[in-house]
Amino acid sequence: MLTKYMTKRPGSSKWQLRVPVPKDVQAAYGRKVVTQSLGVEDELAATALAVPLVQRLHAQWNALRDGQPVPALTLGADTLCPSAQPSNALRQEIVRSAFEQVLKGTAAKRAAAFSDDRDGYEAGREARLDAHRRLSDEIQFGQLDRFVEPTAKMAANRGVAVDHEAPWFIGMVRDVAVATLDARGVGNRIDQGEVDPQPSSTVVTEAFRARPETGTKNVAFSTLADQFMKSWIANRSSDKETNTEQQKRATLKLFGGFFEDRPITLVTDADAAEFADTLRMFDPHWARSPQGRRLPWSKLVERYGGQSRGLSDGTMNRHLQVLQEVWTWAKKRGLCTGKNPFEGFHKKLIPGMNVKPYIAWKDDELRLLLSPPPKRSDLTEVMIVAMYTGMRLNEIASLTWGRVLSSDEGGFTTPYFLVEDAKTLAGNRMIPVHADLGWLLRRDRGSDDERLWPTFNEEGRGRRPGTDAGKEFTRFKAAKGFTSRTKAFHSFRKNVTRIMERAGVPENDWAQIFGHERGFTYRVYNPDGIDMRRRAEIIGLISYPGIDIPHPVR
Repeated sequence: MLTKYMTKRPGSSKWQLRVPVPKDVQAAYGRKVVTQSLGVEDELAATALAVPLVQRLHAQWNALRDGQPVPALTLGADTLCPSAQPSNALRQEIVRSAFEQVLKGTAAKRAAAFSDDRDGYEAGREARLDAHRRLSDEIQFGQLDRFVEPTAKMAANRGVAVDHEAPWFIGMVRDVAVATLDARGVGNRIDQGEVDPQPSSTVVTEAFRARPETGTKNVAFSTLADQFMKSWIANRSSDKETNTEQQKRATLKLFGGFFEDRPITLVTDADAAEFADTLRMFDPHWARSPQGRRLPWSKLVERYGGQSRGLSDGTMNRHLQVLQEVWTWAKKRGLCTGKNPFEGFHKKLIPGMNVKPYIAWKDDELRLLLSPPPKRSDLTEVMIVAMYTGMRLNEIASLTWGRVLSSDEGGFTTPYFLVEDAKTLAGNRMIPVHADLGWLLRRDRGSDDERLWPTFNEEGRGRRPGTDAGKEFTRFKAAKGFTSRTKAFHSFRKNVTRIMERAGVPENDWAQIFGHERGFTYRVYNPDGIDMRRRAEIIGLISYPGIDIPHPVR
């Protein structure tokens, strides 16, 4: 009976024909079973289509037995040939589609979970990793049933007559499974904080590398860079001007000069590597010269390139990270396609190996710094404030009288410094005034917008008085014999933090005064943090026994 060859696959309402191929012609025919969708839901209509199809199958097999040409097997307007299979380009298109669909779907689910249930989202990280591992095991051991129908549907939507037993289809099912696993892996790496992770499987990377370049726009790199910066400025979370914008523009100018302002879509892996290798060998101090910053790329290489001691790993990471961001931004806007050529250059920074962190001042070094203190009283005073607060240089130099306030929380009056407009939300904070800074409170207050130390000039793109103060401190410490970059104004923050750890202050408490992010639980469930009395207790722990610290006068 014909109906024994007709079936419906789970989840499908349409009939399909499944006819075993006679053993004597299987080798010549190239398959053991012929599977063909009949494209209809009605059983009678499906039978009407199946009858002539089965007849043509037998005609093909008889032709093979007689050594005659094999007639085409037709069903309505469709044509199926025994050896037919999609082109490699079409297979790669299906792989790309599978990857992008899963990646988009997982991103939407993560975003919804993050918005609706933050605790559940955090708790779900491990569950997502477990699901990824299980899927990897299924693929490794050939359990691909769940991918058969999605693959068939994607192929059918592209005009491919699917034979579930054909070797090419079995291979395509596995490729779609790998693409799904890869997309979920990218999502998990985003969960772990990786910036712009890319697919890692050969199947997916080759599929995207082969994507046709049609539709990309030939925009000069300088034009693209300008558009990127406008977008970045419009979307940043704070209006506070920082060095970040200046650094990004410097990187884009460097690469634009190297690439001769050609469109980003033409950048290859070799181009990115050549740029990185050349820039790596620049004199570390090349950007300190205003004249040097104005030179074209060829002159920069001539004057500053080829040095035995080049740029640090941290500096190179920053440059290549900017270019990764630009590529990702441009790709979303149809200005380039394929794998990001600026990936793979990141170097892990290991303190003491390829990065030299700031180091706290030793007691004898503090004595040398303060005896005698700087001739400029304003510089002496910001140094002392840093020693008793752990504040950053620009935070101190930018203080106005309107940010020297007092709190009556808990029944105690506590004067404090208010830090606002920090780069991060955690950086905005209240820092009690230490008793040894009482001389500052006894001064005549200026207007709210008047800076406590107006003698520092506002310099740089962000008009930061800390820039001028930093130059003065660098000259002062160098005159005292401190030339290492590990000993800087920022080292005072290290001294204060060392005092806190040795006094047993909980890290979560100190972070609220220091300006760093707190742990998730306290940050979410107690956003107000510790009270002012506790803050004052912590600041009161700061002392420097055996060190004569100047006490400025009113």
